[in-house]
Amino acid sequence: MSQVSQKVTVLIVNYNSGRWLARCIATLQEGQAQPVHCRILDNASTDGSLAMLAPSPHCTIIKSEANLGFAVGVNQLSDGAQTPYLLILNPDCLLRPEGLLRLVEELEAHDEAAMVSGRVFNLDGGEQRGSRRRLPDPERILKELSGRYPGAGVDLIDQAPPTEPIEVEAVSGACMLVRTSVFHSLGGFDADYPMHFEDLDLMARIHQAGYRIRLLPDVAISHAGGISSHHRPLAVMRDKHDGLWLYLNKHCQDSWPAWSRPLWWLGIQLHRWALTPILWWQQRR
Repeated sequence: MSQVSQKVTVLIVNYNSGRWLARCIATLQEGQAQPVHCRILDNASTDGSLAMLAPSPHCTIIKSEANLGFAVGVNQLSDGAQTPYLLILNPDCLLRPEGLLRLVEELEAHDEAAMVSGRVFNLDGGEQRGSRRRLPDPERILKELSGRYPGAGVDLIDQAPPTEPIEVEAVSGACMLVRTSVFHSLGGFDADYPMHFEDLDLMARIHQAGYRIRLLPDVAISHAGGISSHHRPLAVMRDKHDGLWLYLNKHCQDSWPAWSRPLWWLGIQLHRWALTPILWWQQRR
């Protein structure tokens, strides 16, 4: 892994992830004489998650006095990175060193690819929605919502997993190994996304730039999911709806009749307001 440590910089944006941040880093660096270097931006956490980290020369910590958001945080962490690859990793993800090695090897074997990830699993062993997916467009979103077209929407976990590495349209935003040069040439994440859909936006722009995205089915990544956001469901729900609207306007103009866009805006707003009292009640309990 000493070779990998010279090729990868790990970028982690932390916000109240509790013990998961320390577990994430310990798992990634376990047993390595020369661990990969981790850059951590803490978005004004109040839960003591930084204090749970053991001091290490292989971790650089930046403390923000305000919550800058995920996209801005990753972009800031990527500034000045000299390694060929960036591992953008959620603090509640567990990726072992041998898994990271496989991801690096895959990009090195495929010059046409700019990003790679593995299959992402819940803690109960089930594959997460978003582990394998297509880029969203209005037609795919409607098929996904209808439930009548298994595997024809955005998420692909209703389909049997591949047995060999393959090209995919999109991978999980919880764990992405990306070429540093491509990330910087595309301007990093679009900071207009408050939270959610910034990963899909980046993947769409990777394809538009002529690159490919690959998936390694034999690399398993554990993802707790929602650790930093479970206590603020209303804000998360708002950001998801705003992110969807921004993504559709930015990437789906050719497949999105102009006459239907006011209906989509209305549908997104109605969906948001229908969920608001439910989430508000759940948050109070």
